[in-house]
Amino acid sequence: MNKFLTVIFLISVFIIGFLSVKDPDFGWHYRCGEDFLKGNYTICLKNNFSYFLPNYRAFNPSFIYDISLAFIFDRFGFLGISLLGSFIFVLAAVIFLQIVAAPLPLIFIGYFISFYLSEPVFLLGLRSQIITFLFFLISLYLYEKARKNMRYLLLFPLLLLIWVNTHIGFFIGLVVLTFAVFEKRFNKYWVFILILAFIATLVNPFGSNVYREIFNHATANLNTMIAEWVAPPTLESLIIVILSLVDLIVIFKRKKISFFQIFLLIFFTVLGLQARRNLAFFYPVFFYVLFKNLKLKSFNYVNNITLITGSALILIIFLALTLDLPTTFKFDTSWSNYCTDGAATYPCHALKTFPQLSGNVYATYEWGGFLIWQKPGVKVFVDGRMPAWHDENGKSPYEVYLTILQTKNGWNEKLQALKTNYLLITPGTFMGLLLENDSEKYGWKKIYEDQSAVIYKNQIE
Repeated sequence: MNKFLTVIFLISVFIIGFLSVKDPDFGWHYRCGEDFLKGNYTICLKNNFSYFLPNYRAFNPSFIYDISLAFIFDRFGFLGISLLGSFIFVLAAVIFLQIVAAPLPLIFIGYFISFYLSEPVFLLGLRSQIITFLFFLISLYLYEKARKNMRYLLLFPLLLLIWVNTHIGFFIGLVVLTFAVFEKRFNKYWVFILILAFIATLVNPFGSNVYREIFNHATANLNTMIAEWVAPPTLESLIIVILSLVDLIVIFKRKKISFFQIFLLIFFTVLGLQARRNLAFFYPVFFYVLFKNLKLKSFNYVNNITLITGSALILIIFLALTLDLPTTFKFDTSWSNYCTDGAATYPCHALKTFPQLSGNVYATYEWGGFLIWQKPGVKVFVDGRMPAWHDENGKSPYEVYLTILQTKNGWNEKLQALKTNYLLITPGTFMGLLLENDSEKYGWKKIYEDQSAVIYKNQIE
């Protein structure tokens, strides 16, 4: 019966993990991977996509993710990427089953709760952050296995080597290993593996500069700019604190206290309270710690709900097959749906109607990655790579972008100084309203307009 339930559970995870590709950063990730596959191995080592801060060096290696994304998309389209996302969620669920010590029904509940409460990260479809979610669970798995057989520790450096070239969240693996070293009271073998894992993180195109990128992200005011970096609502923050306290209580009730679990819980509680995107780590940690200490496998009455669990899983599969699966399939196979129903409404009709768009284009922030992908000859002002960057005044490109869009003092002078050729913006913005009747006063001419986009051409250049 347990094997049957597990199979049904994994099928349900596969189906609910079959998500539409709505990541606004898909475009520039794809472009990086596509150019690499074509032999241009340096395209994303520098800022080749934007005309603002053209000489800025970011150190965010995601090459394995980018190459995989481009390879699959070129052969199987968005459906292939959605399928890859499903496989990653299934693999994460398999690891979750291994590290959480509880009856299967409770593990299933824990995984589904973690999945649905991690909406800011997961529901945009496959993203490099989801790879970090998987690798984080693998790091916990390796820790659990290494407690009984230290040979598993040798896999940590290999994991970090792949992780550092996939997503900047690789540092989480080092955090897990560091907490384990503390718990092992600096056992020489564990310390050696930690050092080896750290060295592995330096094997990337940017070397030690990846840590500078982590610092830039940690010190940037991303919570004032990007939705998923905003702290959880007050009620959810209170729930997070309460859940953490529950875990601490069950930890301290044990005769043998696990400092690894305490460090892990506190660290990811703090991260979860700082940004909604970090909840994808907090909730699995909560269930991991809770069930580790409650020892629910000894409670026979829990197993009596097996039939109910199986029925619930079958219901989830039925609902997902009839509701979610068709929605994803329709979205992934329809260009018009991608243009209008994604995380943003993209200017697809504008690009088709006005193909001569070229040069330096100040465009709506959410369109940056899309333009990098769809208009290789264009250089954008700002895109999803850049919120943690900073200019000579210490301002984020996103802040500068908003200053211009809101037509604050010096906005037009900034655009002219940067030799902006076109404006591609949504109707109804401060800039759009200002230029609607006085575009010539500022040296711009409207040359295209539809319900979702307006194009102005620079008349001064």
